[in-house]
Formats: sequence, structure tokens, C-alpha cells
Amino acid sequence: MVASRRHIDQPATTYIYVSFTFQLVRDDEGFPSAVVFEDRSSPGLVPVWEAAGVYDALYNSDGQTARDVSRAIAYGLDRLIDDAQLQQLLPPGVSMNEAIRFLDNVTRACTMHAAAWIRTR
Repeated sequence: MVASRRHIDQPATTYIYVSFTFQLVRDDEGFPSAVVFEDRSSPGLVPVWEAAGVYDALYNSDGQTARDVSRAIAYGLDRLIDDAQLQQLLPPGVSMNEAIRFLDNVTRACTMHAAAWIRTR
């Protein structure tokens, strides 16, 4: 019976979410690599990224150039802006403005630093 009480009295499982970091790194000849862009987003946005078609461009792009993913991310940004139904995929406490801000920043950075390579964390 005591073992049963301990099981019941145990706190509920707590999940710790880590934010997603997208970086662009530039290798200039003769100089050390430098991060030329970095932004973070909420991990709760994964369902939104999948629905907008940018999950692979964000999460599976390590080592690719910004040029390789910029169109996919720009397309996803347009979907976020145009498709109000994606709002339903947001977790509590996360706004569509955060998702749009993040993708807009990434799109601009990929355009400005097209030759930089991507590092995600």
C-alpha cells in the first residue's frame, strides 16, 4: 500500500522544452568563422513549421548554404501570413506574430548572407 501511495503522490511529469536556434555562419578567407545571424524560436512552433512547409528547411539544414533554403522559408512565411487556419496549431502562450517575426528575420538573413552556411541548435 505504501508503494501505491508514493506512486499517486508523485508529481506529474514535467517536460522541458528548449528553444530552437538558427544561425548563419560565414567563412571569410583568412579569417575565423563568424556568426553573421542568429535568432531563436519557441519549440512549440514545430507543428506550425510542419504545416507551413518549412520544418526541413529549418531543422534539417545544418551545413547547407542559406541560398539552399531561402525560397522554402520565404514560401513558408507567405503561408503563415495568408493562412489563418495555421493559428490553430499554436500552443498556448505563443502568438502567430512570433512565428512570423522569426521566419521574416530568417528569410531576410538568408537573402543578405546567401553564401553563409547554416548551423542549428
